[in-house]
Amino acid sequence: MAVWSLLLVLLVLYIGHYVSKVWRYLCLPSPGFPLPIIGHVHLLMSKESKEDPVNFLWNLWKKHQRNGIMYLKSFSLNLVFVGDFDTLKYIYNHPDAQLRTTGTGMAWSTKEDRKVKSKEIPGVILSEGKTWVEQRRFALRTLRDFGFGKQGMEEMIQDEVEMFKNLISENGSEPFDFINQLNLPILNALWRVTVGERFEYDNPRLISIVHRLTETFKRFAKPENVLVFAFPWITKLYPKFMDRDQSVKTNHDMMDLMAESVEHHQETLDVNAPRDFTDAMLIEIQQTTDQTSSFYGDFGLENLRNVLFDLFLAGSETTSTTLTWASLYMVRYPQVQARVQAELDTVVGKNRRPAIADKPKLPYTEAVLMEVQRYANIVPNGVQHVSHVDLAVNGETIPAGTLIQPLFTNLLKGDYWGDGDTFRPERFLDEAGNIKRDDHLIPFSIGKRQCLGETLAKVELFLFFTNLVHQFSFEPASAGERPSEDYAPGVTLLPKKFSARLIPRF
Repeated sequence: MAVWSLLLVLLVLYIGHYVSKVWRYLCLPSPGFPLPIIGHVHLLMSKESKEDPVNFLWNLWKKHQRNGIMYLKSFSLNLVFVGDFDTLKYIYNHPDAQLRTTGTGMAWSTKEDRKVKSKEIPGVILSEGKTWVEQRRFALRTLRDFGFGKQGMEEMIQDEVEMFKNLISENGSEPFDFINQLNLPILNALWRVTVGERFEYDNPRLISIVHRLTETFKRFAKPENVLVFAFPWITKLYPKFMDRDQSVKTNHDMMDLMAESVEHHQETLDVNAPRDFTDAMLIEIQQTTDQTSSFYGDFGLENLRNVLFDLFLAGSETTSTTLTWASLYMVRYPQVQARVQAELDTVVGKNRRPAIADKPKLPYTEAVLMEVQRYANIVPNGVQHVSHVDLAVNGETIPAGTLIQPLFTNLLKGDYWGDGDTFRPERFLDEAGNIKRDDHLIPFSIGKRQCLGETLAKVELFLFFTNLVHQFSFEPASAGERPSEDYAPGVTLLPKKFSARLIPRF
């Protein structure tokens, strides 16, 4: 009897301790009381979630959200999903909600991934505080100086477009496999600005890294991978848990690539004639005497390597994935493709290639690209923010330390858009056929940490898309068979494997 009494007392104490930790979240809208230890993980591990995680989470949010937010507990992690535009805009612009997840116990794994020796996380994507402010400001200014909005940048991208068109032409009339084909030409455009080099499309080292990076993104999105984020110490004991060792190897290979490039630039640097972004930052590091600066000494070099890593990570994956979906939609919606080609033929003609200067005269083409970015929803859960204080929003209080995550599926395809599940470029045109901007279209996120590569990405999307659709007709690999819109789950959503015949138009 005494044993049972002791067990009862221990149970009561445990429940009391658990409730004391979660009670502040109990007032938030959620799918129900979080279970001890696992929270709401049992929902995320369901068959429906594994088969279609994007729509499962969206339906869960629509059912349980209040004032635009929904709370989920995933083991030790407390997450709030935001699917309302005004709410996300307020939070992501709030000065107290600009932290990343590095302060939630995951910093060591980030450092392991990137071979970081400093106390702080360097770079622009995961850094915080003064480091983030300094690195982002410098990156935006320097990338602009070395190409954003300049003729030189357009020429570099056009060079890559021509090389990619040659690759397609070499394929002849055979079906062209689009998956992972656009990564390197997109990456090259950014790589030439940042390190002054480009890669050959058959470079085995780069092909391997890009392929493994795509697989890493898929692993990160698996529901069971939450164990790695909630209990990062597991991978210290079992490095192969959830293929963690493979992800680390891929990241290390990329960091080695950045380090080699930096070392080469150090050996050939001319402070009076910077060639690219890397040179510009090396000069900044040399001239920095403030020991508290993120450009000072060894920490400055770590920031340079990690900024290049961040640009590599973001520049090669998101833009190429968007273009892959655009190619698929041209096959699925031939009437849209035909209208884009007719507009291009009228404005550009047959004897030259489309250029950025043509953009104002191509409203339907621009509307199609806007609709691709909305409809494809390639990063459905965005990038998390963390608030370092309690955050009051819409009558709800989000406790400090909560992981705040956008639900882009609702933001880009929800009720605001009316027929959001329909591919309809005309939604971005007014009655006169001119472009109609919409602030709710936020494929590059919103707020103070909005994607710094947005300008380059838009130029790349426009030039690659218009040049390819202008020169080739996208047709099904087999007559009458359209590729599926089903996606392969991951941090970014790629279409499932598909091919198309690219037939020269001229």
